[in-house]
Amino acid sequence: MNNSRLFAAALLLALPVAAHAQTKPAAKTTTAAKPATEQVTEVTEDLDPATGKVIRRTTRTTTLPAGTALPSGNGTAVAADGRATDAQVSDFFREKTTVGTLTAPALLDAYTRFIEKVRNDRRTWNPADWSAAAAVLSSLNGRYDQVRANFVLDDKVTIRSQQAEFQALRTTRQISDQVSNKL
Repeated sequence: MNNSRLFAAALLLALPVAAHAQTKPAAKTTTAAKPATEQVTEVTEDLDPATGKVIRRTTRTTTLPAGTALPSGNGTAVAADGRATDAQVSDFFREKTTVGTLTAPALLDAYTRFIEKVRNDRRTWNPADWSAAAAVLSSLNGRYDQVRANFVLDDKVTIRSQQAEFQALRTTRQISDQVSNKL
């Protein structure tokens, strides 16, 4: 019990670092001439293996019909705000999920299922899988911002630790890939 509290406290201390590592989402724009289109942004980050800081960020923005994936085979399309659609979240969880209707207990369960899936599947993921997971987490975080007042402190700590763990796992994988590419 004491170790879990120590672990949670350590993750809370690491949270500002993980939050700083997250990319600020671009504003969603819809063209007036074609209301059924949206700008889709794909972001790729390269990390310095020594420091773990972003040394290169490549952003590609494409205007597509709403809800369409990017035509490239190596990336995952997300809306310009960085959040996954309900269909993408449902695909990730392998069950129908509407993020906008999740109650506080259901959202806590979604975070738990999310981090368990990341822990189990991360070793076989490519950068597109990590981007898709980050978009799902962004959607969950958006809902969390809406219902945060409904959580008790212990649940807030649990969610924050799961958010930080995802960032740590993702950064570890990016650094590992960078080092492997240099060898």
